[in-house]
Amino acid sequence: MPSNPKFLNLVLLNGEPEAKLRAARAAGFDQVEIWQDDVQADTRALAEQIQLGFTNVQVLRDFTGAPDHARLQKRAELRAFIALAQRIGCDTIQAPATTREDYVPARIDEDLRWLASEAARYNMRIMYEPMAWCSVDNTLPLAWERLQRLDQPNIGLVIDLFHICARGGDAAQLDGIPADRIYEVQLCDMAEHPPQQKAALSDYARHQRLLPGDGIIDVGRFVDKLKSAGYRGPVGIEVFNDALKAQPPEVAARQAWKALNRFWP
Repeated sequence: MPSNPKFLNLVLLNGEPEAKLRAARAAGFDQVEIWQDDVQADTRALAEQIQLGFTNVQVLRDFTGAPDHARLQKRAELRAFIALAQRIGCDTIQAPATTREDYVPARIDEDLRWLASEAARYNMRIMYEPMAWCSVDNTLPLAWERLQRLDQPNIGLVIDLFHICARGGDAAQLDGIPADRIYEVQLCDMAEHPPQQKAALSDYARHQRLLPGDGIIDVGRFVDKLKSAGYRGPVGIEVFNDALKAQPPEVAARQAWKALNRFWP
């Protein structure tokens, strides 16, 4: 049975896109999560040359529940992301739950069904992420309940340890979620429980996450649960950290690789 693909979210690295891709591959990663701004004309050719895959393209923000004045724009954004993903040979787009304050609750399910249907036309998958500061589905149980109810075969969950633990959750939230409904696992850590006010929580998440094993999260417990469930999808590092990002990309990528293999050899 093949091993889980190991990825690095490029948000950890500074520098030009080519340098980031090369640093991730040289460190040992099989794949990267690539941000829209890091995709260039030669990205696919370079990735094929160095044998690096793409876990997903990031990030389609605030798609679900968009009010009238933004709804068509969001659907156009999805189509642009699909074209971008196709250009680099990637079949997955990350689309977190909405963070808008003016979202329309009655449209969440409808928009997710449309999102799934449109993505399926191009053989694309959608990774739905419950972020801790989202306006809806801001916990893993809430997001899983919605995906169960909607039952769309090409929408699956992102398991991000920060978002689970930031709101007081733990590995028990994985219980009952089939491994094939988890599309990726993002490992990280944190030094302390972050502030719960929405803006402060978001700011903390985007600057102060730690590599797994450097903080208070019981990363090993999450890993044990996932392995026991037979999870075979991508496992990687998503760490927003200003100090790590200030280092040369090769140095930060090697540290991330070492931290990942501490928990998922």
